[in-house]
Amino acid sequence: MCNIQCLLAVSALFVGLVNSWDIAITAGDQIEFYTNETKTSEAGLRFRDLSALAYDAVHNMLLFVDKQNDNASIFSYQLANKKYQSLVRRRSDENIQGLAFDPVKGLLFWTDANERSIFWISLKDRANNDPYGNLLLKMNDDIPRAIAVDSCRGYIYWTNINITRPTIERARFDGSERTVIVDKNIYSPVSIAVDLKTHKLYWLDDREGIHYSIETSDLEGKNRQTLLVGTHHRPNALTISNDAVYWIDWGYNTVWKIPKDARKDTEPKEIVNFVDRSPFVGIVANYTIQDQINGVQGCENLVTIAENKSAINDLSTFKISPDEGLFCLHGEKLNGKACKCSQGYKGDRCDVSLCHNYCLEGDCSIGTDGNPQCRCNKGFSGARCQLNVCDNHCLNNGYCSLDSKAEPVCHCPGDYEGARCETLKPITTLQPETCNCTKQNAVFLSDGANEIHYVDVTGCDSSWDAVRDPVIMVLGIVCGLLCITSTVLCTKVMKLKKRPRIKKRIIVNKNVTPMTARPDQCEITIENCCNMNICETPCFEPRSTIRPTLLDSKPGKEEKKNLISNMEYPEDY
Repeated sequence: MCNIQCLLAVSALFVGLVNSWDIAITAGDQIEFYTNETKTSEAGLRFRDLSALAYDAVHNMLLFVDKQNDNASIFSYQLANKKYQSLVRRRSDENIQGLAFDPVKGLLFWTDANERSIFWISLKDRANNDPYGNLLLKMNDDIPRAIAVDSCRGYIYWTNINITRPTIERARFDGSERTVIVDKNIYSPVSIAVDLKTHKLYWLDDREGIHYSIETSDLEGKNRQTLLVGTHHRPNALTISNDAVYWIDWGYNTVWKIPKDARKDTEPKEIVNFVDRSPFVGIVANYTIQDQINGVQGCENLVTIAENKSAINDLSTFKISPDEGLFCLHGEKLNGKACKCSQGYKGDRCDVSLCHNYCLEGDCSIGTDGNPQCRCNKGFSGARCQLNVCDNHCLNNGYCSLDSKAEPVCHCPGDYEGARCETLKPITTLQPETCNCTKQNAVFLSDGANEIHYVDVTGCDSSWDAVRDPVIMVLGIVCGLLCITSTVLCTKVMKLKKRPRIKKRIIVNKNVTPMTARPDQCEITIENCCNMNICETPCFEPRSTIRPTLLDSKPGKEEKKNLISNMEYPEDY
């Protein structure tokens, strides 16, 4: 008895540890689990390129898609025993976007955007399934993206992202009663989830431009409400838990979270941020079945299944054995053991194209000999279009460009010329010409320094300008006249400076009657007096009337005395 109790306690502890995660994410080649914004573990088996993800809370099982697996495309992962199992074979041209599972009937649904269809298989024992999936709905114009199930009422819901007519629709599990429930004010609903507890739908709408929104409604598509409106996000996948909404944002490589009852001004919270990681595309929350259906009317069948989890058990109803799972993607199978590949493909599964990464700058095609051939883009050459025709074509810092025939053309700097700018321009001197050219015989040319000048095309340079040359001639004449005038004036001034200007001051006392009409004193300049006779001298006085002080003056005044004497006695000359 004690051993049984201990075993039960250990089992309960193990189950608690298994369920101790908040969200799971498909990231690159693995599934990662996070608790309280921290990565706690990851699934041990490595895959290639995981995408869509779904969670069965009844059987504690994850279902996911590997886009690059050779054999299968949809797999299951039991969290309790960490066991993987392949469920659906891979189609050569499939594009699975969404997964959903109904634990009541054991039905797995998925959408294929390339096929524009919804497929299903049953995971019940001895179910009659097509290995590639059974077609449920084929659509002509719609592009199905995300899918969700209402296990209590037996409906599937999916989104249509055809931009000309986006919708949210629903139908019964057998494809009947197909109905459009939302087709107004919606742009590109990329993900959808059903909340059994609150009877609500949640969806992500990647609106036109940079906008996005998270909206909710009842299961009939009515009573719509907007939970969040934002910008600059690239929403990809959405999931719900008991109290929150999570979504993946490719724009910031981030997982965000917001409460279900958030007000309009509530800011989302960053939960996980991926740096330098592969894009992650699938997300599920650990929303336990007890939290979903506890006290909810209409979910009696789901309650019964939850109490008896052996309905699907180990999913041993559908397995792909190694031999059975071998198929050729681009070729045919020989004796069930090898593939004969079609032309242009190689590999054990004929899944590797010979054109893959072959042409670096061009388009690849398979030639008649079965080998890849490249058609290079403009400006590239070589067997794999690996050579740029402009590489090292122009010398001396020349700039290379392509002409209309995709041939390289060099634009040389100012000092170089030639087809590849390989020649230094010669230095030439201008020779005088005898001809007279006009602008009508010239063309405009520009050198590398953006200087524009005339170049005569008749072989001679212009020697006369109707405006410039007359102005230069007038200025030259004026300057010459000014120079001559200045020379003459300078000569006159020099001569004047050389003539003596001796000024003698002679004071005569005029007490004689004949001199009464003259002023009391007068001043005589010798050079003026020399040209007068004695009668014309206004200051003439007889010798006897000269003041004695003048006759007795100093020897330095001898010249003045002689002058007066000569004026009084001209007969001496």
